[in-house]
Amino acid sequence: MLPPFQRPKIYLAGSGVYFPEERITNRDLLAKIDTTEEWLDSRIGIRERRKAPAEVNTSDLGALATRVALADAGWSPASVELLVCATSTPDNLIPATASFICQKIGMNPVAFDVNAACSGFVYGLAVAQSLMQTVGYRRALLCTAEKYTRVTDYTDRSTCVFFGDSAATVALQPEEPQLGAEVVDVTMRNYNEGAALVQTPVGGYFMQDGPRTKEIALEAFTSSAGEMLRRHGLAMRDIRAFMGHQANLRVLETVGEKLGVSNGQHWYNVDMFGNQGAAGVITTLCGGIRARAGELRHDDWLLCTVFGSGFTSGSALLRWIDRR
Repeated sequence: MLPPFQRPKIYLAGSGVYFPEERITNRDLLAKIDTTEEWLDSRIGIRERRKAPAEVNTSDLGALATRVALADAGWSPASVELLVCATSTPDNLIPATASFICQKIGMNPVAFDVNAACSGFVYGLAVAQSLMQTVGYRRALLCTAEKYTRVTDYTDRSTCVFFGDSAATVALQPEEPQLGAEVVDVTMRNYNEGAALVQTPVGGYFMQDGPRTKEIALEAFTSSAGEMLRRHGLAMRDIRAFMGHQANLRVLETVGEKLGVSNGQHWYNVDMFGNQGAAGVITTLCGGIRARAGELRHDDWLLCTVFGSGFTSGSALLRWIDRR
């Protein structure tokens, strides 16, 4: 495999995010399960989650985010050649949720799903980047969309406190944008011996072995982020913003401490949107960029590190572009 600097560069040239309006607060959960607000704050640090209506599918969320990304990039739907949807809560087993997203927007690119659970953004980015560099696609969309509330058992205190619904889409192109980010490197690693520890059975609810999963996740987070930094001769102090999989705030705080991430470097939104599966890290990235647009400087480093069922793990190193 060629090292990243010998392959054609790929850039993020636009983005779109969508959150449903309905909120599930901790107070709402108190009426359903045996818990307290103090326990929820001390153990997970999530205050709210978003919930899509029953009639809204994952593809609806993805289509809404994708429309925003197309407008942000200034692209017409007809110009899109590839759409990869990263999701672990698809509309159906078949066809791909990506196909429904394209149908709802009225476009016909090559379209398919990637399921790496909560690592979907990084794995999907690697797939889209590779196809652009080998097949030659020049306009590609990576959509992360999740409706986890559909597979959440609201009688199970160990899982229902975490999840929310959201979607985010990024537009990818080989030309450097005036404002955007270069995809510098992507790494992936699996821990398949833990495949049975986090599952959503067909027709069933999400379930996990929380303590064992947390143990593996912390090792995977620090290993993946550390590997990416070493590959590029960087230290954490060189990173402008670090975004981890939005599992829960307490896990992210522990990861931050292990990696030496300062408060100013650590971007997250899990406290207000919950664990959004594959969409969490990218909604955090897009929201952080919009909120801090005036603070980011050309060549700033952005690091996304993820962990998901499988187990899957990986990192994406981005370089901020500002030619204005």
